Amino acid sequence: MANRVVPPTWREIARRLWRVLRRTVELYGEFETGQRAAALAYYGLLSIFPLLLLLVTLLSRWVTTAIAQQTVLTLLQGISPFVPDIIVENIEYVVAARGPLNLVAAVGLTWSASGLFAAITHALDRIWNPKGGRTFWEHRLISLLLVTGVILLFAFSILVSAVLSLLPRVILLLLPVEQAWVLRGWHYIPPLISLGVDVFLYAMLYRFLPTRRPPWAAVWSGAVVAGIGWNAAKWGFGWYLRRFARYGLVYGTLATLVAFLFWIYLSGLVLLVGAEWGAAWAEIMSSRVSEDASQPVSHAA
Repeated sequence: MANRVVPPTWREIARRLWRVLRRTVELYGEFETGQRAAALAYYGLLSIFPLLLLLVTLLSRWVTTAIAQQTVLTLLQGISPFVPDIIVENIEYVVAARGPLNLVAAVGLTWSASGLFAAITHALDRIWNPKGGRTFWEHRLISLLLVTGVILLFAFSILVSAVLSLLPRVILLLLPVEQAWVLRGWHYIPPLISLGVDVFLYAMLYRFLPTRRPPWAAVWSGAVVAGIGWNAAKWGFGWYLRRFARYGLVYGTLATLVAFLFWIYLSGLVLLVGAEWGAAWAEIMSSRVSEDASQPVSHAA
């Protein structure tokens, strides 16, 4: 006699996903996600300038300041549908006006840039662990470590971009001319790699930032939702700005800054909704396991 595991039907899978979606909507209201995303946008706008200046300054130790600025702005263009001129101008002005970066200035920039990450850790802690959390200094220490992680990720992204740009040329040199057709679909590879990296980064945030470690299944489900949602939001918001946006009629010269602030808000919203989906997944699936355990097990000879 052996226990027979009956796989769920498509209808059962759809019903469970619907329950997860409904619970995600409930969590959205319970945690006041819209207001928390607005707080992330506020901290993000305050942190973006110190973080970019820190990256430019560190990179300037190995390349010229102009190349460092262009590299950092290219990275920013990869995560935002557009880059406001005011950000470019302020970076150029501050870099030209400041002297060499000393230890005190580096610590100050790092502390200023950590505000966004402190808000993120606090928000994720509230979603995954509503009954308790870390102290202020624990949040700050983690946020400072995240700033260091962003710097390392920035260096890694430069390396990956260089490899992806050179790889097709290397392949063309190695392959015979009649086999060059293998590169016809190469333009699909970088976006897929970017999506995979996004999902991985969301998973790391959801897994290791909360005080209580969520289960991996819930973490990956939330990360997939957030990764796909963020890329869809980036494409959709960029299309909206090109086609319909008329922020200048209302905000005048501040239009691009307001649009950029709204993009940070959308990014924060996607981050939190992905975490709420993962929390709902863990809750619904744990209750399903309990229900399955209480039902009699079928046996097969």
